Amino acid sequence: MAQGLYKRYVSSPIINLLKHGLTPQILALSMSSGIIIGTFPLVGTTTAICTMAAILFRMNLLVTQLGNWLVYPIQLLLVVPFIILGEHLFGTPSALDPSHILTLLRTDLFTTLRLFSKMILHAAIAWMICAPIAFAAIYIVLNTLFKYLHARRV
Repeated sequence: MAQGLYKRYVSSPIINLLKHGLTPQILALSMSSGIIIGTFPLVGTTTAICTMAAILFRMNLLVTQLGNWLVYPIQLLLVVPFIILGEHLFGTPSALDPSHILTLLRTDLFTTLRLFSKMILHAAIAWMICAPIAFAAIYIVLNTLFKYLHARRV
């Protein structure tokens, strides 16, 4: 069942795009961008960011969003590691203790919002440090794969 869904919603559309003139390089650039932006640690913002990036850099919007949507579960898993990496980068004490967060939520909402804003900012900066390296690796792999598919299927 999962293989059928993968073929129907991922591999077949990609192969069709290659058949209809989209180059493997543009396809790899669009998919890599969607994957990397899709891991941005501020949940709920990646669809808009992917749309703006696709329009600005003239990438395929459908493929960029496909990459973004495929990594959504990974984005959720990476939020905490990016927060921890951001804390290490800035030398701030860990604020991820659930009992401390609950106490703050009950007593001082403004302080809690400030703390979360700082955590997300640090996580975003950690993501910005990791993103170029991950983008290059993903682009190289996808470009090779799409060139192979293009030569084989088109």
